[in-house]
Amino acid sequence: MAAIAIQEVPVGGLATVTFAAASTSDTVAGGRKSMAGYALHELVLIYRNTDASTEDITVGSLAPVTIAGTTGISVIPVPDEGINDASVLCTMASATGITVACVRIGGAY
Repeated sequence: MAAIAIQEVPVGGLATVTFAAASTSDTVAGGRKSMAGYALHELVLIYRNTDASTEDITVGSLAPVTIAGTTGISVIPVPDEGINDASVLCTMASATGITVACVRIGGAY
């Protein structure tokens, strides 16, 4: 199990996203932060699949998302799992050919 690093998206946008190899069980910091009902920032996971098989990814309490094989890309919001900035578990059956990146949108504005 590894903690997925969070990359900040600056006001001008993010030219390059760095991907890392995924494992079958990773964690990421809790997702949405808000104040007075307004979102301060959101975390988004980007998964890429270069394996020929499809793969189902489960992020926290969300329903599984299927990533297509060979050239599949999925963007999944990270849910807020409650108090104390609880980590969110990201799981899949096989991590062969899967890479992941996490970006924070809105934090630098």
